[in-house]
Amino acid sequence: MNAPRLLPALLFAALPCLPMAASAAPSAEESITAPETHNRELKVGDKAPDQYKRDDQTLTDWKAKGLPAPEKESHWVRMGDHYVLVQITNGVVLAIHPAK
Repeated sequence: MNAPRLLPALLFAALPCLPMAASAAPSAEESITAPETHNRELKVGDKAPDQYKRDDQTLTDWKAKGLPAPEKESHWVRMGDHYVLVQITNGVVLAIHPAK
């Protein structure tokens, strides 16, 4: 086989095996099951239900609850007995913390 063609093919095939970068947001838990998701498990990186992107779901007292400051374009919401950091623009779960 032609060596100049083999190297790019091997590199391309190995890309899915490389570890992905971890999310910058801290997460105390790996996943949760929220009642609003019909028992679907949510974990960091998943898309939360659209209702959690709305401003009326925002936790305004996140600091008093010991949560880190929300990232740009995100807010803390409560899902069952967990606080979840949700990106407002696309609904992606950035972090999950148990409610105290």
